[in-house]
Formats: sequence, C-alpha cells, structure tokens
Amino acid sequence: MFIFAMSDPTSEIGRNIRRRRQARGLTLAGLASASGVSVTMLSEVERAVKNPTVKLAWQIARALDCSITDLLAEPSPEVTVVRAAERSTLVDPESGVRRYGMSTELSQRGLEVVWYVLPAGSSSGEMSPNRPGVLELVSVLSGTLTLCVGGEVHELRRGDSITYEPQTVVEYRNERLRPCELLLLSDASRAGRPRPARAS
Repeated sequence: MFIFAMSDPTSEIGRNIRRRRQARGLTLAGLASASGVSVTMLSEVERAVKNPTVKLAWQIARALDCSITDLLAEPSPEVTVVRAAERSTLVDPESGVRRYGMSTELSQRGLEVVWYVLPAGSSSGEMSPNRPGVLELVSVLSGTLTLCVGGEVHELRRGDSITYEPQTVVEYRNERLRPCELLLLSDASRAGRPRPARAS
C-alpha cells in the first residue's frame, strides 16, 4: 500500500478521485476508459480498499486532467508552510519508490513540484505520454538517475539537470546500489486541456 504522511491516507486519495470524477460527470466506466485502469481497481481505490502504483495513479490523474499531488491533497490557498512530516507522501507498493508531492499555490497555476526517492535498483515504471504543451525539468539531488524519454536514455548524476517535453513514454530508473533523489518541476501552464472521455 502507499504510505502517506497524513491521517487516514488511504481514504484521501480515493475521496479526491471520486470527487473529481463526479465533478467531470464521469462514471467509473468512463474513467476506466479514459485512464486504462480497470473499473474494479478504480472502485477499490475510491473505497480505500486498495491503492494504485505510481504508474496507475499517474494514469488516473492524467485522465482527470490533474496531477498526482492534486489527488493526494487539496491545494492550499495563499502562503503556506509545509513541514516535512506534513508532506503528501506515497510509496509505490511494488518498487518502493517514494513520491513527495508539494501542493502549493503554484499547482493552481500549472506548476507542479515533486521530490522522488528511488531505492537502489528501482524504477518508476513507464509513464504514458503527457498532453501537448507540458514541459518538465528534472534535477538530480543525489545518486545517479537513468532517465528514459521515448527511445533515448540519459544518465544523470548529482547536480545534473535535463529539460524535456514528456509527450512520450517516460521512466525514472536507479540502476545503482545507492538511492537516487531527484526534483521534478512540471510546467503545464501552456498545456491544452483535453476533453475527458464520458461514458455513454
């Protein structure tokens, strides 16, 4: 299961998915069609029976036209201080990859800030293409990151950065024996907002 640094974490992501799905007029079948995640899995996530992997959470967020951070907690208004113990944190149950979402006023303006910690030998899994117009910057804080963008593989070390448009499959891998930490800045301020698929 994902581990969150908030109270009652399993129900939080489920509640937010349900709220956003209903606000967009989508049934479970409609969201399943848009995200590629099964109706059964979506139902269990909404009811806090199960939690998705980072990859599946990404697919759900993309279908709902939001970020994974948005699904973990509602954006905070005005100036806020987020203590380390209060971060929206999830741990991929399969890989152990940790994702710290920083939900701030910036996310309301299309800029998402995410901190990843990849254990030795782990991978985020292949994440499907983002919508046109999204621009991402990854900066390695420690360790070595193998970043796969489409058919290209880039090895980045501490202090290295890379900017790319994630309109293709992206994967973060740590092929070394030490953990890797990276900071991801995702700018969707100029991205188009796709129409969600609706159930008939």
